Amino acid sequence: MSAWMSAFDKERKRQGAVDESGALALHGHPELKRIVDLTAAHYGTAFAAVSIIHKRTQVLLAEHGLNARETSRDTAICATTIHTPGEPLIVPDTRADPRFVHYETVQAEPFLRFYAGVPVLDGNGHALGALCVADSTPRTTPFDPTLLTIMAREAERHLQ
Repeated sequence: MSAWMSAFDKERKRQGAVDESGALALHGHPELKRIVDLTAAHYGTAFAAVSIIHKRTQVLLAEHGLNARETSRDTAICATTIHTPGEPLIVPDTRADPRFVHYETVQAEPFLRFYAGVPVLDGNGHALGALCVADSTPRTTPFDPTLLTIMAREAERHLQ
């Protein structure tokens, strides 16, 4: 099987897991909101979210500071985060990363500069979305993703 077909098959299975999970019905869930608020406070970031990557959109089940319910998947950094289940994606300065420098969220409001996200998985290991924190200033100090990972596991419990 070609690499393209393998990636297509993997995404088809992941999208099936999103559909089967019922996670999209949890928009505004108070426990998910608590998770994003606590995570943003711990890391001192202006933004945090639990997102689900669904077809062509990123649906924010809970958010802190973003004032959005969904964004385009094409410019959602969380859509890159889901490609490595079990591993955090840490981007100290989005303007210095060629994957993200042209994203609308980097070039315009909310002017994301720092991003850290951990995939949120279902019981079979499919990445449904991510728990992330972000800020409008780059992060020049080392970032410890320990609490972010713990809170992503907590979000998973609420999605299952």
